[in-house]
Amino acid sequence: MTLSSYRVLIVDDNPTFVKTLSLLVQTVLGNKLSQLETASTGEDAIEMVSKNSPYNVIFMDVNMPGIGGVAATKEISKEYYRTTRVVAVSFNKDLETMKNMLFSGATYYLHKDDLTLEKLVEIFDF
Repeated sequence: MTLSSYRVLIVDDNPTFVKTLSLLVQTVLGNKLSQLETASTGEDAIEMVSKNSPYNVIFMDVNMPGIGGVAATKEISKEYYRTTRVVAVSFNKDLETMKNMLFSGATYYLHKDDLTLEKLVEIFDF
């Protein structure tokens, strides 16, 4: 998915993780990052995606209050599966959680404790 510019949405209820991931995305993409937005709930993510033109990449936390990552990914993927890559992010490493996110439409599963610049480069070059 090498593009000339990227629109990225980070959905996570942990502000520290959002800040860290935002900085890493900015570092990896540099001037190719045209827009970076954040949401703290699945509901907000669904609303943002429906009101804005499609994001190229959405980093979606699996466990959030209200609508969680699985349901939000499923809803977003219904309409935007061709234009938007959803990357599931979680500290959870169990196979069932990974399977649920991938079946809901996520194209990549990133463990939060494995978050590195190299992993992000892989995601954007995938």
